[in-house]
Amino acid sequence: MPDLSKITLRLPDPTRIEDGELSKSTRTRKRIMDSAVDCLAETGYTGTTTTTVAERAELTRTAMLYHFPSRMLLIEAVIYYILRERLQLYIDDVKKIKPDDWSSIVDVAWGQLETNLFRAFSELLMASRTDPDLEVIFSPALAEYDRGRREVALATYPERYINAPWFTLRRDVFRFLLEGLALQGGLSYNAAKRKDEILNFLKALASGKEGEALLNAAVKKPRRNNT
Repeated sequence: MPDLSKITLRLPDPTRIEDGELSKSTRTRKRIMDSAVDCLAETGYTGTTTTTVAERAELTRTAMLYHFPSRMLLIEAVIYYILRERLQLYIDDVKKIKPDDWSSIVDVAWGQLETNLFRAFSELLMASRTDPDLEVIFSPALAEYDRGRREVALATYPERYINAPWFTLRRDVFRFLLEGLALQGGLSYNAAKRKDEILNFLKALASGKEGEALLNAAVKKPRRNNT
């Protein structure tokens, strides 16, 4: 089992206690963060305010403003919290994968997308495209998250996978196909069958010579036309 304990994100921990604060502050901030995640997942970005989060966390407005004096400071903190939590969830789930069954990574990845953490992440991703103040915070944080995910992959997969020319392509296909399926909000007809077919396709791509042959064909350099 690879040692993943040292893989962390270079992002602030919004639940960390500052010097001089009471120990209960970290529990309060954790409650605020979890409440903000649920607000984002259930009511969207515009519906997530210091007031709505305070109500969900069962805090007074004064207590809420003590920790996060403005909405943007709250949103910035929850961005860091979501990305840190998603990376830790990924690390914990990767440890469950059998070395002789890499296709199980598909079920692991899909399970991570069926959470409020991913729904909240999706709300922030979409909102950052039209909100420049949010984009300034979200884009570099997302880049750091992607770096952390790649570190986990490099520490987990066998060397022959890492050195394969299709290593990055396979990770991209898995991530964006699964996230696209989750963001779509469900399939309109034969949903269960179509979802299973997509997951089975990815499992076939994850293991076996057929999957590797398809990936190799995709990254093969096009033949030059000398005519």
